[in-house]
Amino acid sequence: MANQTTEVYNSIKNKIVKGEYFPSESLPEQELSNQYGVSRNTIKKVLLMLEKERLVSIELNKGAKVRSYSLSEVLEFLELRACLEGFITRKAVPVITEEQINELGKILKIMKEHYNNQQLLLYSQNNLLFHNIIYAACPNKTAVELTTNLKNQMSKYNTKTILIPGRDSQSFAEHSAIYDAIKNRDPELAESLMVRHISNVRKTFEENYTLLF
Repeated sequence: MANQTTEVYNSIKNKIVKGEYFPSESLPEQELSNQYGVSRNTIKKVLLMLEKERLVSIELNKGAKVRSYSLSEVLEFLELRACLEGFITRKAVPVITEEQINELGKILKIMKEHYNNQQLLLYSQNNLLFHNIIYAACPNKTAVELTTNLKNQMSKYNTKTILIPGRDSQSFAEHSAIYDAIKNRDPELAESLMVRHISNVRKTFEENYTLLF
């Protein structure tokens, strides 16, 4: 039963993170029970687990729905994420392996191809891979876990900023500068560039919220 609950939890969580379920979309217990072939009690447990992760909101007599966020909440998340990602990058630089640096370089080249071809969603996917390598190199796994949880909560908005005119060129320049600082083993510069990068994402949200929400 525990494995069954975990499987359903992972499946629904994955769909929320990938945006297959939209913000404020209802998650009816009976429909999910039928879909996954499990009891409603199992679905209740899963939804409570997702509520603890702030991926789902549950209201009395109204049921569960995918959590949506206000602009102010998104800006708060990004403000915190800028600090965390800067910290993670600074911690990663002294210990990142040459193999990981080479992998960052390869991903950056792929990002450039997608940028040149205006394949912006593919660009965003590789953007995530770029950051994941830095996370993997960071010895402070608590900071990485906190950041990952934040990004999961905001996943439905994460890829939208790249669609704002001009943000693609700015983003690529930011990642190129971060890569150079990491390659040169300059933790302070890499940290400041990462903070600026996430701060610019935050600024993009703030200036274009009517398009992004």
